[in-house]
Amino acid sequence: MTEKQHAHRKAATEEQASEQAAREEGPAATYEHVQPDGADAAASIENMDADQLRAELETERGKANEYLDQWRRAAADLANFKRRTEQERTEMAKLFNESLVKAILPALDNFERALATVPEDLKGNGWIEGVALTEKQLRAALEKEGLQAIDALGQKFDPNLHEAVAHDISDEHEEDSVIEEFQRGYKLHDRVIRPSMVKVSRRS
Repeated sequence: MTEKQHAHRKAATEEQASEQAAREEGPAATYEHVQPDGADAAASIENMDADQLRAELETERGKANEYLDQWRRAAADLANFKRRTEQERTEMAKLFNESLVKAILPALDNFERALATVPEDLKGNGWIEGVALTEKQLRAALEKEGLQAIDALGQKFDPNLHEAVAHDISDEHEEDSVIEEFQRGYKLHDRVIRPSMVKVSRRS
């Protein structure tokens, strides 16, 4: 064997020995060799994804809070609109009732005047009783809607409730007291819609 052949065989033997050693160490050695670099890369990717998720979560949370605020404002606006609408409807109903009651009051006054002048011998008459019943029913219907008669006779004069159209000097009554009522006054739901027309006493 020549020297050249001997060197070639030695090199082949060393290569086979190296391959055998690698096979004995197996993939674990290779994994151990590359593991540090691979673990760092995986951790880097994982951290990057977590940051992105947190950023996206904060963005979506901000949007959700904005939508919630908008919904709350819309709900508050709707509640205020409903309240204003209900108040307006109530006020309109009161105004309508007030106008209607004011229009009926003269008829009620005429009933009172007619019944107040009925002669004693006719008070048991069926026709008179029918008129009295009609007046009673009309008054009851108006009272059901909130109509209240104002007490005037014998009361202290109150400019919020009474309208003085005459005065009379009297030592029998307290000064500024109502001694005569010319036309009955009325309130509707505690609101004066017509003051009582009265005569007020004065001291001499």
